Amino acid sequence: MSEVAALRPARPRRRFAVDAESLREGLVWIAVASSFFVMFEPAAYDLLMIAAFVLFAFTGLKLPRTLLPFLLLVILYQLGAVLTLTLVYDRPDTTKWTLVGIFLAITGVFYCLFLAERTAIRANLIANAWVIAGVISGSLAIVGYFHLAPFSDSLLLFSRAKGAFKDPNVYAPHLVFPALVLIQRLYSSDLKRSLLVLPPLGLIMAGVLLSFSRGSWGHLVASAALMTALTVLVAPSPGRRARIVVTCAAAVLAAAILVIGLLQLPSVSSLFAERASLEQNYDVGHGGRFSNHIIGWRMALDDPMGIGIYQFAVRVGADVHNTYLNGFLSYGWLGGVSLLTLTLLTLVFGFRYVLAPTPWRAIFICTFSTWVVLMIEAAVIDIDHWRHQWALLGMTWGFIAANIAQDWRARDARPPLRRAAG
Repeated sequence: MSEVAALRPARPRRRFAVDAESLREGLVWIAVASSFFVMFEPAAYDLLMIAAFVLFAFTGLKLPRTLLPFLLLVILYQLGAVLTLTLVYDRPDTTKWTLVGIFLAITGVFYCLFLAERTAIRANLIANAWVIAGVISGSLAIVGYFHLAPFSDSLLLFSRAKGAFKDPNVYAPHLVFPALVLIQRLYSSDLKRSLLVLPPLGLIMAGVLLSFSRGSWGHLVASAALMTALTVLVAPSPGRRARIVVTCAAAVLAAAILVIGLLQLPSVSSLFAERASLEQNYDVGHGGRFSNHIIGWRMALDDPMGIGIYQFAVRVGADVHNTYLNGFLSYGWLGGVSLLTLTLLTLVFGFRYVLAPTPWRAIFICTFSTWVVLMIEAAVIDIDHWRHQWALLGMTWGFIAANIAQDWRARDARPPLRRAAG
């Protein structure tokens, strides 16, 4: 029997094998998917990103030379923060704030290096994970606002939904990118697939609305409009363009119905009426946000080294509420100029490459559209320490590097031109 058994062909052993790349990318997926929970610091997202840094550092992460300008400007920006810290390092929380800023900048660099390779696969990985985080966030907003669970109050701040974030004004912008991803999927989906996209999109949009963040409402609308315009421009045929326009109109109608339905609730309509005003008492007049901006720019001109983090609030009695102004005040002229240069350079290269035909173009459009409007909003709110701001910036540069690399490969693949016979 043993001889007969030995003559039988060996059956392949079943084994569960996971390659190193799946482990590395899976860790990033978990980090992005966990980004809905940042009630405590360090958040799970922060710890997972640190683990991803270490793992990728030991297993290899290439730095394309096309990313050197981005890396240099990020370093100069954070160097400005370190130099200005020397003026106020003995004051409460200033060192911690600077270290957190450096860490978040590193996450931005990580995202661009991560997306510069295996771009299509990793872009979908991030988008899908972010959609899951957005759906969970939107669900928590509904649970909190309508008091559907014993812990509902922990999901609200001043009767505004904040999910598992600390602030509604940070919570809601985090939902814009996944909302755009789902809206764009509607543009390319048939009726059956559209029915699968609408429920998660409705949850995310409800989360944005129930945050009662005016900036986030405008951010979502403006980003969706820019994304739609770019998507129409790259549509392969007039029929596809017409379909996008019709779907967009239907989506707007559905969103309007959702808003009208929520406004039928007295608690929602009263807060909506209060928050929908374009002018709030803390925006205008003496001591308001915009008059403080004028004071801040005068301070920035007088102090090339900056005045240090938190010192504007100490002197004026209010936060800066302007990312670019805060760059000059808290990072000095070195940091402020670096931030402005980085923003302008990203805009130029982003618009240069976002429409190029690539497998990742759809997600590039969503990323860039979200980031562009966020940087406009940055003129009236400080977004420097927002995790998703650095993620979007890094993703944009990762896509830019991948597009440039694709152009170079296409150029090298062209046959050399033959000289005409003399």
